[in-house]
Amino acid sequence: TAGFSIAYPDAAAGKTGKKFYAKPEGQCHYENGRDARWTITGARVTTGELPAGLTIEDGAITGTPNTPGTYRVQITFTGVTCAGKEIADPTIDVSIAIR
Repeated sequence: TAGFSIAYPDAAAGKTGKKFYAKPEGQCHYENGRDARWTITGARVTTGELPAGLTIEDGAITGTPNTPGTYRVQITFTGVTCAGKEIADPTIDVSIAIR
């Protein structure tokens, strides 16, 4: 079967009062291991809360955080296709540290 994974490589840290942007990056492969296209139709926080000032839209976490701390959330992606096949909605853990 096709292989798929998704993560936020740039979501590790941010600073209060500074613009924050983290886009999900996915890895999608055909059965033969070659890279394939992937898409999502949406994403939502299913557990926890994003730092105050941040929102999630079209999978991207954006905004200007205004409260320091470490935030742990689970994000569920919807409408995922990989190599032309629908994938069950994946949920990933994301940790964001705001200084």
